[in-house]
Amino acid sequence: MGLLSVDLLVKLQILPGFFSNCLFLAVYDSMVLLKQAGAWLSCVGPPCDGHVPRMLTMEGMQSVWQSYLLDVFKRVKLGGQAPNSRVVRVSEKEDQAAEEGAGECHLLDFASPGRPLVVNFGSAT
Repeated sequence: MGLLSVDLLVKLQILPGFFSNCLFLAVYDSMVLLKQAGAWLSCVGPPCDGHVPRMLTMEGMQSVWQSYLLDVFKRVKLGGQAPNSRVVRVSEKEDQAAEEGAGECHLLDFASPGRPLVVNFGSAT
């Protein structure tokens, strides 16, 4: 199988999810339009300038398509091997950092068998 056929196969696999997402957006748009029409007919609610926000737009469909492609080509898969990304080890005191060998290491260096690895991506601000 060539690269073109693999690309075609991937796109055929994500088409059902893409179309179901577009169908949901179309149903959502129709419900918003019906609600807006009901408000116009009953003269209830604030006056509207005629602009109704739309969900099913070309930009929205491109965004949905790109999200499906990103999901298919991601490196990490459920049940697969965890990535061993590079991380920087820091210590609370700068003089300890030089002594303890602070610097670049890998994420799985901190893992232990039989114990889950919990990673906290926090901020000091």
